[in-house]
Amino acid sequence: MALAVSDLPSGARIDKQRYYRDPDFVAAYEREFSIPGSRVGRSRLLLVFIGLSVDRTDTAARLKFETLRLLAGKKAFRDALAREIARGAETPVKTVTVGRPRTVRAGDGAVALPISMKIQGLVLNVGITFMRVDRVLGTITHFGVPGQRVYNADADRLARASAARMAAGLVPTLKLPPIVSGTVQPGQVLSARSGTWTGDQLTFAHQWERCDSAGTACVPISGATATTYTVATGDLASTLRVTVVGRNRLGSVAASSTSTSVVAGSPGSPTVTVAPLVSGVVQVGQSLTVDTGGWAGSPTIFAYQWRRCNAAGGACLDIAGATTSAYTIATTESRSTLRVLVIATNPSGSGGAISAPTAAVP
Repeated sequence: MALAVSDLPSGARIDKQRYYRDPDFVAAYEREFSIPGSRVGRSRLLLVFIGLSVDRTDTAARLKFETLRLLAGKKAFRDALAREIARGAETPVKTVTVGRPRTVRAGDGAVALPISMKIQGLVLNVGITFMRVDRVLGTITHFGVPGQRVYNADADRLARASAARMAAGLVPTLKLPPIVSGTVQPGQVLSARSGTWTGDQLTFAHQWERCDSAGTACVPISGATATTYTVATGDLASTLRVTVVGRNRLGSVAASSTSTSVVAGSPGSPTVTVAPLVSGVVQVGQSLTVDTGGWAGSPTIFAYQWRRCNAAGGACLDIAGATTSAYTIATTESRSTLRVLVIATNPSGSGGAISAPTAAVP
């Protein structure tokens, strides 16, 4: 979450970097780059120093930044800062002048202070930009070649690059996708692992989905938003997957697991040999019927669930109450296709098969 060598001119190198303890923050980090007189835009720089402090919340970080921004506008604060810089300098400093603050468009807020130092007859131009990205407070300090001007546009370019890297370290980013484990049979419990993510203070939401036998055309399963899911008979002949949304204040990212194998009954349950077939006139108000198809395993009980699908026969949703072998097409089915899940049951369990889609309802 800081500037990288690639953000700086050729020849730049990292002189030192470290994490350190600061009781006012969750974590603190600093990095120093040596830039032996190379140009950043029109400016020639010697050193660039980055500091990052991670606060507990974005509210706390925002309060600290706004307080600093207000202080920077006061001459007494700038004079005190100048004295502090002079006392801390390794080489005797004749004078230090801290100029008026300047607003910079970077991150969630940034303000720059120009600093002029006279050391052994030379004028050294320095700039400090204070910035905030969510709950991270950052500083970027640049030291120009003695006697040379550091242009605001070049300092701001470095500030924006640093803010972008800070943000990139905070936003939700998927590294490895979610994984589903468990036995894909009715009554069995599947578990979801959220995957591997980077980002700051992430929360996760889960949504289980039913997909076609190829693992595509997935639709959410109503109410299935936990990290576990008990496979239902309505999932027979379909596949399942989980979609995880990782989010924080900076954004959200959705990621889906690979689909499971096709949901099938336990050993000995019926298996389809001939798919069920829908017959009838595909028009609003007309009645369709479905046969049971052909089965091995001597089923004794059949159940039905009609589904409304898109024009391609995918993304199917159960039609509430449509659970007999006949269905009268409703006006809501216009431009949709229809399919039926037939569930066949014997003493060993249940198996399922889905009919081919009908033509689209005019």
